[in-house]
Amino acid sequence: MADVETTRGPSGADNGAAWDRLADAYQRWVGWPEDVLTWGIRCPPEEDLHLVTDVADGARTLVLGCGAGEDLVALARLGAGPLTGIDPSQRQLAHAGRRCDAAGLDVTLVASGAEDLDAVADASQDLVVSVQALDYVRDLDRCLAEVHRVLVPGGVVALSVLHPADLATSGDPPHGWHRSYFTEELAWAWDGLVDEDVALTSWFRSPSTWFTACTRAGLVVERLLEPRPVDDERWIERGWLDATGYAKADLVPSTILVRARRP
Repeated sequence: MADVETTRGPSGADNGAAWDRLADAYQRWVGWPEDVLTWGIRCPPEEDLHLVTDVADGARTLVLGCGAGEDLVALARLGAGPLTGIDPSQRQLAHAGRRCDAAGLDVTLVASGAEDLDAVADASQDLVVSVQALDYVRDLDRCLAEVHRVLVPGGVVALSVLHPADLATSGDPPHGWHRSYFTEELAWAWDGLVDEDVALTSWFRSPSTWFTACTRAGLVVERLLEPRPVDDERWIERGWLDATGYAKADLVPSTILVRARRP
């Protein structure tokens, strides 16, 4: 069974409320793969990237921004566990509880922002994973300091986020620059999924910013990737991309991947 604990975090309040409004429609119409660990749209699969496969089996694992639990299920398939998921959206966590129960998983779910991991003990996790979620984190230094705290010595953190180059370039050919690459904070709205636009705030950081932030937190960066896209039509079928967006990914990097270790 999946029980939900609640803590008050410094971030995610507005984004958490936004995801509460989006969650049901997102799960009905969009969703995210749970059969395999999927780092991003048109990203190479974990079986090729090997960001966590070498350490997942038997790993006490924390997922930051676990959403509706898809990554928890995928990590369980890799042998990870015990599993803990943290997310600011209670509605997403309700979906996660049902998904994990259906998969027969005993997980701990915590309602909190990723900067506040008070529910997780010091040096208690072998692996921390976050898939396309830390873009919603305002205070990255605090988040990564918390990651360092909860990891055991030698523990691994692996994460994926959107690439700022994708956000700074137009969705229409020839995909020219229409926003500064260095614009970090972006207020935006998800339209068309529910009856009214839903406002969110994201923070998009460059690969060098991620490298610097990880090292500042005392983590050793082992891999920093901007992967070439793979052909995978399910992203069109699932409604994440239209044909133009699919083609853009062949020209502009859309995902940053980081693997780091606590010394």
